[in-house]
Amino acid sequence: MKRKSTRYITFMAMMITLALILSYFETLIPAIPIPGAKIGLPNLVTLLVLVTLGFFDAFVILIIRTTIISVLFTSVVSLAYSLAGGILSLVAMYLVIRFLKDKVSIVATSVIGATMHSVGQVLCAMLIVESFSIATLLPILILISIVTGLIIGYSAKFTLKHFNLLLSKGTT
Repeated sequence: MKRKSTRYITFMAMMITLALILSYFETLIPAIPIPGAKIGLPNLVTLLVLVTLGFFDAFVILIIRTTIISVLFTSVVSLAYSLAGGILSLVAMYLVIRFLKDKVSIVATSVIGATMHSVGQVLCAMLIVESFSIATLLPILILISIVTGLIIGYSAKFTLKHFNLLLSKGTT
């Protein structure tokens, strides 16, 4: 898909919108009682775009989504946590796909991404709060990340079958 085509711009707008809807929907789900723990529904969009279009497009969606969500629903501090976790997660998933594509499934890639998201958030929190004690949350966050990464990974695997058909249709 050519970056400046109408089809590309429309597709990216749809993916950003879907990520925003999933972010909002996630705010309606009762919170996991651990600071920073979420299911990560919008990460499904990031993973799908990373696999189908590439790093740059997934990065654009990540930045736009996290910025809009922080302005509408959370705070600037929350933006810092989301960006730290999101960017570390995206880079980790990109490296796995780039170098281990044939050896690691999309489900395992999702689990790695979810885990790195938690690591990024904890590192960011440690810098903001200037305390290493926050690192004590990391083991439980990693356990939660494994579960949520599996959920998002299997969702991505299922969706990707239909997603590739959508991307291959049309010539615009």
